[in-house]
Amino acid sequence: MDRYEKLTHFIERIVLDTRLKPVHISLFIALCHGWIASKFQRSYRITRRLLMNASRIRSRATYHKTMKELQSFGYLKYNPSYHPFKASEVEILDDGLNATNDEP
Repeated sequence: MDRYEKLTHFIERIVLDTRLKPVHISLFIALCHGWIASKFQRSYRITRRLLMNASRIRSRATYHKTMKELQSFGYLKYNPSYHPFKASEVEILDDGLNATNDEP
């Protein structure tokens, strides 16, 4: 499955998942943008500030709540760094997005 098909699979999944609200979709799109920028690495680093700006989330509480919910829904694995200059680590867990092979 190429990356286009993986992203299409994700979009189909979010359309069907009634638990997801616009804030979840917005944050996950920002996470996908980071995944693309990292050249589709399985696990990549990204900052809270960048994700909040890209997803238009203004509240840290909303950001942390949404990340926690996305993790509990099985969309990602989030490992916060708690370090002011070290980015947090994210792994997108959706089987439609995880790279199972190394297509270019």
